[in-house]
Amino acid sequence: MTDYHYSETRSIVSNLKLDDNSGKKNAISFFMGMAVIVAAILLGRSFLFYIPFLLFSVFITLVWRRNFRPWVNLVSTSAATPIAIAQQNFSCNLIFAIWYSFLNRQYYSSLPNWIKIASGLAVFGLFTSSINWMSIGIINGMMRQGSFFVTLFLGPYLLLPIVYMKMKESQDHTANLQGLLFCLIIPSTLVLVGARAFGTVANAWEASLHGAMLPEGFLMFRFGKVIVSFLRTDVGFILAVLTCASLAISISKVRTLYRLLSGACFVSNLILLFMTGSFGSGFSCLCGMLAIFSIQIKKLSVKKVLGSVVAMICVMFVVYNLLPQSTKTYLEKRYEHRVTKADTDRFDLWGRALDHFFKYPEGVGLNLSVAASINIYHKVRSNIHNEYLVYAVSYGLFGGIAFVLIVAKLLIYYLKMRKHKIDDPYALATYLAGLGVVIAVSLNCMTDHLNANRWYFNVSWSIIWYCYFCTQGVQTENTMKSA
Repeated sequence: MTDYHYSETRSIVSNLKLDDNSGKKNAISFFMGMAVIVAAILLGRSFLFYIPFLLFSVFITLVWRRNFRPWVNLVSTSAATPIAIAQQNFSCNLIFAIWYSFLNRQYYSSLPNWIKIASGLAVFGLFTSSINWMSIGIINGMMRQGSFFVTLFLGPYLLLPIVYMKMKESQDHTANLQGLLFCLIIPSTLVLVGARAFGTVANAWEASLHGAMLPEGFLMFRFGKVIVSFLRTDVGFILAVLTCASLAISISKVRTLYRLLSGACFVSNLILLFMTGSFGSGFSCLCGMLAIFSIQIKKLSVKKVLGSVVAMICVMFVVYNLLPQSTKTYLEKRYEHRVTKADTDRFDLWGRALDHFFKYPEGVGLNLSVAASINIYHKVRSNIHNEYLVYAVSYGLFGGIAFVLIVAKLLIYYLKMRKHKIDDPYALATYLAGLGVVIAVSLNCMTDHLNANRWYFNVSWSIIWYCYFCTQGVQTENTMKSA
């Protein structure tokens, strides 16, 4: 047997292990994930939720770690859980990832080299920044900064890739798309819509301080026993991500049911994005959608793509006109603030962050804000509003390079994938979703903090890594065909 046929046979066997799972198990995994979300909403942050979840996550990972697709669907669905575990704020899907990576330590060596390099740089950045955060208190500093580093760097950029890495072996592109839609897009959309429609405002007085006509971008909603943030700098990220991902599916040549469900998610998230008035997230989302349409032009006729564009514009027009007058006034104020008056407050904030970075190039530990007087102990601080600068200020030069490397490699990968011929419409839809999301996140990171909210943060990166490794499978399939 030739080397090629041996590798092909081995790949087929591997695919059977991944793809030969009954729809019953996949449905059970989805409902178990939704049960975790409902339990979190009903019980809130309490040991009544923490302890059963931890026991369940360990048990199901031990039982299903060889039954990969149901397990990864469960992990993906649990990403939409709107609370974190314990004071260290470990998201539910990250808990699954920790158990899985511990049980499958051999997978670390199989990760792409650029992920290993970025993780190594980040660890070195944590070490260099320790001379600042350990001076405040060694034990407290190690516990605090260690938990931050695990949840905000090793979690999304090392552990989540291990969770989804095996998806590159799958050639079942229909099942891959089902996982993206039902386990990543729909659960988070349902929680966001439910919180906005049925939740009660939890910070009305605080929101009113921002002006009678500008409260909507500062609202937080109590939904059951959890608080769902609709602060425009928090929720804008996930709404942009979900809007781009659902658009990609709704305009693809896939099953009608999937297009209708993704279309409903697109409209729902678009309405919520309008209501937040986040200019940065809205612009980033628009760029992601334009990137999706630009690829569609190469795959479909120009007439069909133009029809999709016109339909999207009509939906946006109808959505805007159906919004309450107070929301329209709010959007007009936001437009005036960002476009007509062209407020340059972000440049001032970035300038302070750069000054702070040059003052402490070794890093100072996780910080979303910097001291106005370039003194890490100064009480007057301002938000950075730039994710790239956040990692540079937090973990120094090496941490900043690590984050830029991750985003740059993802962008380069998705842009190079344009040259690959993707015949399967389900695989193409997954690729388009990943492309739009990566572009939206990379641009939005220039104006806001993605890691300010653990739930939104982990859902965004879960979608990115899921699509990335699924499209790796498409690339492998194309290589085998050409051979």
